[in-house]
Amino acid sequence: MTVVRFDRERLPEPCGYFEREGLRLVGHGRWRSAVCPFHDDTFPSLRINTENGAFRCMTCGVKGGDVLAYHRARHGLSFAQAAHDLGALR
Repeated sequence: MTVVRFDRERLPEPCGYFEREGLRLVGHGRWRSAVCPFHDDTFPSLRINTENGAFRCMTCGVKGGDVLAYHRARHGLSFAQAAHDLGALR
């Protein structure tokens, strides 16, 4: 039997991940903004932490602590499937 383990260190780098997801990050510093894909947004209301991937929409309230949480919420995936998609299982 093979044991599969989650390895947080294998999650993708936040800026690159969010850009590959089609978000255009604007601003400078640790927290940047993007148009929120979780609601009909025209003004960048999604705040993204470029160091750890945490996110929070200031309009619709969606939030999470890392790119794994975003991937799960955006694509409707289980923890295991999202971790697999992001290459964080070993």
